[in-house]
Amino acid sequence: MPLFLWIDDMDRQFAKIMRKMVVTRMTSSSFSLWEPPLDLYESDSELIVFMEAAGIAAEQMKIMVEPRMLTVKGERICPMAGISTVHQLEIEYGRFARKLPLPKAIDTNRVTSECRLGFLIVRMPLLEIQNTVEVFVK
Repeated sequence: MPLFLWIDDMDRQFAKIMRKMVVTRMTSSSFSLWEPPLDLYESDSELIVFMEAAGIAAEQMKIMVEPRMLTVKGERICPMAGISTVHQLEIEYGRFARKLPLPKAIDTNRVTSECRLGFLIVRMPLLEIQNTVEVFVK
């Protein structure tokens, strides 16, 4: 077999393997974790997270808060079924996890969240730290 035909055949085989890998990437897997992008803002009274959540159902997300850590886990399920070839794939599918260390302590009892316009919005009131208090020994 001439070299150029062998290289052409190898190219076709490689493309076939890559297409199968891409289709596999579209399905949920416990091994495929991705991180959605997010922004963190601070006002005088709270930290606010805007996390990209387009195509992720609210019931597919779990939010856990600690005084200095926010964790969001979930899954974006591919809406397409019966796909054998993908020509372009930029949107991440499958399970995701995002851990965000927080710059200030938050009041975990007053955290709220909502999905709006394709964003998960998490509002975390800052923990009001008491001033130094003198304690008398009895």
